[in-house]
Amino acid sequence: MSKSRGVLIVLVIAAALWALTISAWQAGVGGDTLGPAGVATATDDSSAQASPVATACVAIIAVCGLLAAMLGRLGRFVVLGLAAVAGIGYGITALSAASRPGATSWPIIAAVAAGIGIIGIIWVATASARWTNSNRYARTAEADGEEFDSAATWDALSRGEDVEDDPDSK
Repeated sequence: MSKSRGVLIVLVIAAALWALTISAWQAGVGGDTLGPAGVATATDDSSAQASPVATACVAIIAVCGLLAAMLGRLGRFVVLGLAAVAGIGYGITALSAASRPGATSWPIIAAVAAGIGIIGIIWVATASARWTNSNRYARTAEADGEEFDSAATWDALSRGEDVEDDPDSK
């Protein structure tokens, strides 16, 4: 697995969990008609039903997925471990929402998705041990056995001279 695919997998997991987070986890509560006039009542707005803890866990998973691309091996294990812990927190939040009165089936689906997401994150973390850093644009300091003088080349470029490689070295 490449680095880009691993990061993409973690971001897809975060996007799927976020999509489940914005669904209505609790059935809308009707307004109390016996309360005082002018007091706000609960609505059936599904966006108001989103769990802020679950949303924060999804944000942590997404950020950790992006950080995994920038860090070394030990850093990847740490941040992907934090992403797995955030996935566990998401699952616990979903299960606690499922146990409340008026819960829909979405928290159960979200808890199952969190379990699958945790397995995916752990899989990416173990596969990240084989990721290598790209040296696509790296250039050696020596050119065909002769010393490369970076200071002289830089000065020549600063003066506007065209510095070309030796055509025989290609």
